[in-house]
Amino acid sequence: MPTWLVHGFRWPRLAIRIHIILENLEDCATEWLMAPATTAQLTESFKSKYPEQLAHLPSLRFIEQYDPTDEYTKDQPYAYICDQVTEIKLGVDVDDIRGVGVQSEAWTALIELRDKVAPEEKVGWFVVVNGDVERRVSSSIHEDEHIAGTDSSVDANGYEAEVGPISPVSQPSTAAKSSEDDVAVKKKGLRKWIGIIRKARSVKDLKATNSSPIPPPPPIPPTVQSLPSPKRATGGSMPASAGTA
Repeated sequence: MPTWLVHGFRWPRLAIRIHIILENLEDCATEWLMAPATTAQLTESFKSKYPEQLAHLPSLRFIEQYDPTDEYTKDQPYAYICDQVTEIKLGVDVDDIRGVGVQSEAWTALIELRDKVAPEEKVGWFVVVNGDVERRVSSSIHEDEHIAGTDSSVDANGYEAEVGPISPVSQPSTAAKSSEDDVAVKKKGLRKWIGIIRKARSVKDLKATNSSPIPPPPPIPPTVQSLPSPKRATGGSMPASAGTA
């Protein structure tokens, strides 16, 4: 856990964001100025925007404070712009470090730079503690991400950015989409297969109907002709049947 004794001034986070946006510094991370890509681009920006001041501040650095045990704070309210940075070891004499002093030209340049980027801040000595300069992600987090199926990529500042699905609720995973697509294809293929079978059956039945001979209609029964009713004989007696003796 590095601890530094620095000489400089605080740069509020809001002012940092404004500078990065106005200068169009795409590789800068507003929350962590000590990232290599951010430091390089921010230094070049200062050299082009404040060349007179930077000419007298060859050792200008951007320092961040960080507490790794704080899991609720996204970023600190300010960073430090420093012309002197000394890491404090055990038993160091602070007066010896401060006794070296600051050159007058460097002091004047630092005051002018402060007036341009953070006019309300004071120039002085600060003790800055940083629990993790590189802000590494613990291995347990990596394992959890891989188990959850989340891929990650590293940007220019060395940070990891998630490129996989964020959550199974807000966005379905690739595997789930593939499974759904497979089911849809299978359903479509099944419907097509059933349609072919039905069509084949219909054609088969039609062919079978056309190929088989049509049975002749059943014969019409003969019409029953009515016989003349027998006439009654005079006297009311029935005539004798033919062949009667």
